[in-house]
Amino acid sequence: MTKNELVVLGLLGEKPMYGYQLYQEIERREMEHWAQVNLASIYNTLNILQKDKLIEGKGERPGKMPERKVYHITARGKKRLGELVEMALNEQKMPEDSFIVGVAFLQGLSKEKILDALSKKKGQLRKVIERIEKIYQEGCCKMPYNWKFILEKGIYHLKVEMKHLDELARLVKRQKA
Repeated sequence: MTKNELVVLGLLGEKPMYGYQLYQEIERREMEHWAQVNLASIYNTLNILQKDKLIEGKGERPGKMPERKVYHITARGKKRLGELVEMALNEQKMPEDSFIVGVAFLQGLSKEKILDALSKKKGQLRKVIERIEKIYQEGCCKMPYNWKFILEKGIYHLKVEMKHLDELARLVKRQKA
């Protein structure tokens, strides 16, 4: 699974598009910065997704323009999109910024699964906080001040992340099914 697959399936889940149109949408949302998806990788991803029957491409000729292939997501692709969103929210094998990409395409997952994934994520963060606090408490007296600072900063950031997850869960709960 790649983040590119999630981005392309997520955008095609919103509406059918041709390759360059996908890139324009990524630029419009400034996703090339936070999702790190470029034009070349879009076309490569489209080929892979089409081969796997997650999307279908259909030739279209707008006016006197050359024919272009417009892609739409298949039922199988919608199912895979949900799986990818859930995986990104749980961040088990993906880089940190994939969580944000997962949040960007929450529409690919049911409300119940979103809330379950956020709850699991919060549980993971809680365990990390507990481990860091234990290290801090056990080594506090012997630890150099700069390492204490690093651990305190880590705990602080993780607690803020948990508050953000609570806020996202609150917003998800308010959405109509």
